[in-house]
Amino acid sequence: MSAQGKLDAVARDLVERFASAGVDPTLMPGDPGLFTDAGAAFDPLNEAGLAGRLSLNAAADPAQGGAIFRLRDGLGALTEGPPGNGTLLTALHSTLTGTRPLSSTGFSAGTRSFATLTSDILSDVSAKRLSAQSEQTFAAAKLTALGDLEAQNGIDTDREMQELLVIEKNYAANAKVIQAVADMIDTLIRLGR
Repeated sequence: MSAQGKLDAVARDLVERFASAGVDPTLMPGDPGLFTDAGAAFDPLNEAGLAGRLSLNAAADPAQGGAIFRLRDGLGALTEGPPGNGTLLTALHSTLTGTRPLSSTGFSAGTRSFATLTSDILSDVSAKRLSAQSEQTFAAAKLTALGDLEAQNGIDTDREMQELLVIEKNYAANAKVIQAVADMIDTLIRLGR
């Protein structure tokens, strides 16, 4: 699968983890979780490009008019609750670190934690980078070898230019000799009349 497909699979897993039933009891079924698909609930039929559309739920983002207390009290909370309540934060942590089956076909089947899933994608990217680097090194070595071979068996342009200059000088000298002979013949013909 393409790198974009794998990024979309990771984004889907993240969205689905935080939208799972029971993680945030203040959410109604179908409501988007902490991470959204461009502000809306994720549609499983529209996974392509999700990594580019992934956004934080506006209800918990102060930059979008939300309130940070909703990370502690729930995205659907209307008022701020007691500051010591860590129940939802613990549930969010558990859903992120817990294993769950993958819904996307971007990776091989199985259950993974989010850390393992991101480790898989980083491992895949590193392997592809090493492969590309190896191919680039081979291509550079091949180019150098072919260039050396061409220089050994091919045309030495510096030597060829020197030989062309010698030929040009010889031609110019021969042209002067021919011109001198033509002038002498003309002179002899004029004298003989």
